[in-house]
Amino acid sequence: MSFTFFQPNVGPKAGVPGVADPAGAPAGAPAQASPPPSMVTMLLPFLILVPFLFLSFRRQKKEKEARGSLKKGDRVVTTSGLIGELVELDERIGKVKIAPGTTVQVLASALSPFDPAGPADKKASKDLEDLKEAKAGVSDKK
Repeated sequence: MSFTFFQPNVGPKAGVPGVADPAGAPAGAPAQASPPPSMVTMLLPFLILVPFLFLSFRRQKKEKEARGSLKKGDRVVTTSGLIGELVELDERIGKVKIAPGTTVQVLASALSPFDPAGPADKKASKDLEDLKEAKAGVSDKK
């Protein structure tokens, strides 16, 4: 008893080595040739990355300058979110007092000055002050 009854009759795929092409095209004939990619197309991924690299370098420079301005007694924040007082800082490691009697060592690159009213809050408070001044000026003129 043969089970070939359940298998469909499927021929070999065209383009497989050793199989004749039913269309009669010679085996060594090249396929449709595509034009070579232009230089702009090849450089496009790199051109997209350049602004991101530039912004990254600027940010690193600002963070390094901020770390350079730190001194003993400053309030600092680590990249993990610990807030404390800077006790000691050398080129690689900083010691931060996070509670009375608790001092932790962190990488100096993970430290930055702590600003309790972040930059967004400063801008919002300045805008609010400007708005109050403008309202005061309008009410004075009436």
